[in-house]
Amino acid sequence: MQLLNLQKEGIENDTVRFMFLLLLIVFVPLGGLFGVYLWGYLADRYGRRSALLINNGISIFSSAILCYDKIFRRFEFSLFARFFIGIGSGTFGYSVSLYVLEISPLNLRGALVTALILFFTWGYLLVQILTSPEIWGNEKNFSLLVGVTAIFSIISSIFLVPSPESPRFLYLQRNDKEKARQVLKKLRGEEDVEEEMEELHQEHFAECSQKNMTVWKLLHFRSLRWHIITVMVLVSGSRFMQTNAVLIFAQQSYNTLGLSTKIMRFLPFVGGLIIQLMLLTTICAVEYLGRRFFLLSGFLICIISNIALVFTFQINSRSLALISIVLIIIFLMGFVTGPASILSVIIGELFLQSSRASAFVISGLISWGIHFVSALMFLLTKSYLGTYYLLLYWPFMIFAFIYIFWVVPETNGKTFQEIQENMVASTSKNSRKIMAE
Repeated sequence: MQLLNLQKEGIENDTVRFMFLLLLIVFVPLGGLFGVYLWGYLADRYGRRSALLINNGISIFSSAILCYDKIFRRFEFSLFARFFIGIGSGTFGYSVSLYVLEISPLNLRGALVTALILFFTWGYLLVQILTSPEIWGNEKNFSLLVGVTAIFSIISSIFLVPSPESPRFLYLQRNDKEKARQVLKKLRGEEDVEEEMEELHQEHFAECSQKNMTVWKLLHFRSLRWHIITVMVLVSGSRFMQTNAVLIFAQQSYNTLGLSTKIMRFLPFVGGLIIQLMLLTTICAVEYLGRRFFLLSGFLICIISNIALVFTFQINSRSLALISIVLIIIFLMGFVTGPASILSVIIGELFLQSSRASAFVISGLISWGIHFVSALMFLLTKSYLGTYYLLLYWPFMIFAFIYIFWVVPETNGKTFQEIQENMVASTSKNSRKIMAE
């Protein structure tokens, strides 16, 4: 909309493209980076539930300014609106995962956090439906479409107000042991929660050196150096999978097959159904097969299907176009059952209470940074490299797979303190091997 308005004002096409590029790949990621950092401060200062409530307020405000964007029709205001959208996305990115991770019982921690991805896909399918031109995906109903975000944020806030704060936050960061005990009784539906209280007591002593761990302190904290490296490798490896680029290149396979516009609009729903079935499988099996199994299998599937897609995309053949569509589905299955669903679980489990939010902030900063760089790289190199663009990040995926295999310990069924000890043992053992070689 703003692009057309700028062209009508007589601004040259090159300038319009540059300004639109700025709008898409700079201001939203910039807002996301700021939002991630802001969320980390709010989560440690006011609590996990309170940070979620504040995030809902930001989402409502973002929806409001998007409606005003339609009224003002100014490029400058669009930058302002997209910046706040980025803030809302950044604060939302890990806030729900962190809250669910900390209120979950040990035997369901992975399944409950993974279930969030299933709910996210439901939201994505709802967006696909509502953004259809026949419904609200047009200029006339733009305000109604934007208002949906505000409505869901209001509903979420209504349910959050009576919800309890994270018992781990209350005990380990607020030192309110009695309140933490009462919350645990409410969450577990039973009176005997002393076993979990003892776990919190042990973790309280274990993390004495990690109190008040800000992002900058965490980056310089020597004892958690390998933990931070692990976050960087896992986030980079998953972000460099370039799922958006794969879906963009898939368009040429659809054209080769001669699919109609109606059929192509139906394909995301079919893909969404397959993804949801795979996520249900992951939710049911993650507590039995473990986190490492899904991470390793997910990365391996994506590595193989990624390089196969590069070559199937090169040949204009109907049979290879069909094969490429199958490979895209396999690629997405590997992505959603591996890094997309397990990443938040692993990052949250590798850290103790006082450093967990800061670890999520570092993860978010890396994620949004790569989002910006890869989007810029795609726009600048797509016309030169074509589908070979996918090979640019292939080595990062292989490195992430090898790193997970050699360094990342299994976290399934273990307390946060036990995971810390296993991580130290794993990294120390591999460090000694490298030195010996």
